[in-house]
Amino acid sequence: MKVIFLVLVVAVSAASASPVKPKAVDWAQVSVELQVSSTIFQETMLKVKELAIAADKDIGNKIAERIDIAAAESLVIFQKILALVEDQSLTADQYRTFGKQSDAILAKTVEDVKDLVYSLPEKVYKEIIQISQTGYDALVVVRNKVITLLSQ
Repeated sequence: MKVIFLVLVVAVSAASASPVKPKAVDWAQVSVELQVSSTIFQETMLKVKELAIAADKDIGNKIAERIDIAAAESLVIFQKILALVEDQSLTADQYRTFGKQSDAILAKTVEDVKDLVYSLPEKVYKEIIQISQTGYDALVVVRNKVITLLSQ
């Protein structure tokens, strides 16, 4: 009986002395994914602005102006993310919150420019919608990669 108790005590002590440590966050890969995200965002916004302006200079410039406002608002969020990455303190929950804030900015921008976009020729507004959706879908994929990296 004493032997079983002793074995049990040793096993419990060993288990508590060497807990399973979570994997460290690969901050370099998080930074790479954030750069990919930034590039997707910039390229998508630029394509939309160029298409809109090429189709109708006045309407296109109004759309571009609103996109520039959204980009500036998004940049503030992105800078907060980068500061937390630099400190290696960004959590998956924080990143999800920032993602929701970014989505709100994009949703407001879409609402603000919706009538302007639909006033462009059908071929153009359909292409703008497609580019915007493809860009957003790509951002979601990258966001999910970052969340996975931060959750390790």
